[in-house]
Amino acid sequence: MRICHVGLNHRTAPVELRERAAVNEADIPALLQRMVSHKPIREAAVLSTCNRVEFTLVTHDPDASIALVHQWFADASGMPLAEIIDHLYSHTSEAAVNHLFGVASGLDSLVLGEPQILGQVKSAYEHALTAGTAGHILHRLYQATFQAAKRARTETEIGKQSVNISSCAVELAQRIFGSLSDKTVMLIGAGEMAELAARHLQGHGVKRILVANRTLERARNLAREFDGHALTLDELDKYLDAADILISSTGANTYVLLPEPVQAAMDKRGGQPMFLVDIAVPRDIDPRINDIDGVYLYDIDDLQQVVQGNKEHREVEARAARALLDEESQAFLSWLKSLESVPLIRSLQERMDGLRRDELEKARYLKHLSPEDLEAVERLSKALMKRFMHPTLQALKTLPEDIEGDLFMGAARKLFDLVPRQAAVVKSTPAKEADERPTR
Repeated sequence: MRICHVGLNHRTAPVELRERAAVNEADIPALLQRMVSHKPIREAAVLSTCNRVEFTLVTHDPDASIALVHQWFADASGMPLAEIIDHLYSHTSEAAVNHLFGVASGLDSLVLGEPQILGQVKSAYEHALTAGTAGHILHRLYQATFQAAKRARTETEIGKQSVNISSCAVELAQRIFGSLSDKTVMLIGAGEMAELAARHLQGHGVKRILVANRTLERARNLAREFDGHALTLDELDKYLDAADILISSTGANTYVLLPEPVQAAMDKRGGQPMFLVDIAVPRDIDPRINDIDGVYLYDIDDLQQVVQGNKEHREVEARAARALLDEESQAFLSWLKSLESVPLIRSLQERMDGLRRDELEKARYLKHLSPEDLEAVERLSKALMKRFMHPTLQALKTLPEDIEGDLFMGAARKLFDLVPRQAAVVKSTPAKEADERPTR
């Protein structure tokens, strides 16, 4: 079995492509079940955030599995594969495990070390559990991932400073306006990103916060915590002209804010500028709004300039974190390799010992020996067998976790006439029955 990781992220694909490939939470179970319906894919999970869409797969055929996921991205984006292939990346075996560990630890995030990604990785695992597509191997992989991320955060300072997408949006607003204490801010959406933004805004002296959300009760809960005012999305147009700064982070699949109401709001503002930050993927704000005079629209990719100013110290800690992740990765890969090499080694030992005993039984010229002599011959035959088999067993214990390792194991089965024990190797134990599940 091989681990494969296939996807795109903020480094390889623009927001226009990422939003096309974004997976709605409600659609995840059906997508994962469709993935494992393909013969090469045994287990599957998907991580879809504002910065990435990535599949983690357990497969016996990496090339076929990667091709299937590539085609899914082409279908999801509505674009020919040839046009998006350069935006996709794929990792197998050690590279795949290292990538997932790095993602969960925040080392691959737009904001280096941001903490929210670990919760998103845990959600991806739980969605796979719900869909029934996470078996024994993915369960062990994600437990190792959470352990690796925990070590990276507790044994280094990679996550010491509280920096995330929301804080970068607020910092960008401060760069443009200077003091924010006299500004009115509107938050569209009442989820985690909106709450983080509200906390940073309050920390920068903002006193007037409007919270607009599809569900009024959620807007009220968030507004109440920050002495703000709650409204529904249907009321957005009435209050839009009051907003100096607007930060949007909903999970909508279509634009929440269109040019017409923004133009009407700007007419009422009498030339006062409006600063909009869209940190959602798919995007909440129609990009045509950027053409309206006095409106300054930034999407999540535009936050790169802010991120660069916050990453120097984190880069030093990231190197230390990666060393810890390498240790955890090797431990997991050793376990994964043992799923195939240990049964093969056991079969080989049993096969050779059986042949040794058969030959001793056939050796009639030994019948006249005393019990003590027969015991000595027994010990000699075992010692010779171990001596002869030692190089082979050592080679099997240190096989690479790639196609070369598969070829060696296949050759060993053929050369020593061993019956493949695939059933014991590839059968997955549903992770739902496992002892551990991550808390959220």
